[in-house]
Amino acid sequence: MQAIDIKNLNFSYRNIKVFDDLNLSISEESFTTILGKNGSGKTTLANILSGFLKYKGDILILDKPFTESQNAIEILFSDLDDYDTYDSVINMFVLLNSVDKRDVQKNILDISSEFEFSDVLDFSFNSLSFLKKKLVVLGIALIKNPKILVLDNFFDGVNKDLKKRILKRLKRLAKKKKMTVVNITTDVEDTLLSDSIMIIDEGKVVLKGNRKKVFENEVFFETYDVELPFIVNLSDKLKFYELIDRIYFDEKKLVDDLWE
Repeated sequence: MQAIDIKNLNFSYRNIKVFDDLNLSISEESFTTILGKNGSGKTTLANILSGFLKYKGDILILDKPFTESQNAIEILFSDLDDYDTYDSVINMFVLLNSVDKRDVQKNILDISSEFEFSDVLDFSFNSLSFLKKKLVVLGIALIKNPKILVLDNFFDGVNKDLKKRILKRLKRLAKKKKMTVVNITTDVEDTLLSDSIMIIDEGKVVLKGNRKKVFENEVFFETYDVELPFIVNLSDKLKFYELIDRIYFDEKKLVDDLWE
């Protein structure tokens, strides 16, 4: 089953065409990265999936029409203004999820511990650092147990190492909960944890596949001037000099194999 299935999507901002018969599908329970430069249409796609924009075409969510299944998707944008509040973090979990605190207390503790914000549950949201706010907003979304979680440049401004750690934990949790995650980003390093990678340029899907298929397409990266992730670029060079015989996606694994 497809978690998201988009067919012949058309959308324009006034007289500027963003999507012209866009076709895009994302498999259920996958961890997919949609990569593209600024202006490629990524955030417009997220806004359409949020229900904020009118469009022409067909969108199915888990094999159901978009209008009937929109509540299956939770979308997080980089802007946190919608969460401008002096409520305590613990109360935000209760209010925004419309539940009794006792019913979700264990989930709150588990999620806050896993994503490193258990130390601020009694703090007001507005008193938190930028990073803690991001982690709390992610936690609020996860408590809702969405079938599909879409992140639109959500981790912009987050430390590289922490972002990688959080994405790893999110992928692990998504597998456990059978949740589909779509990470929309401009950061090519985010692709390293993906089951599937989709690259968008000028409102079109120009390349799609698993990591191996995508990163071995040298002609594409030369044509579209897209950088390879550091570890892929490094292993590609080492492979050229016959020091290794394959592309690596994990730095530790590459170092371990080189030392053998």
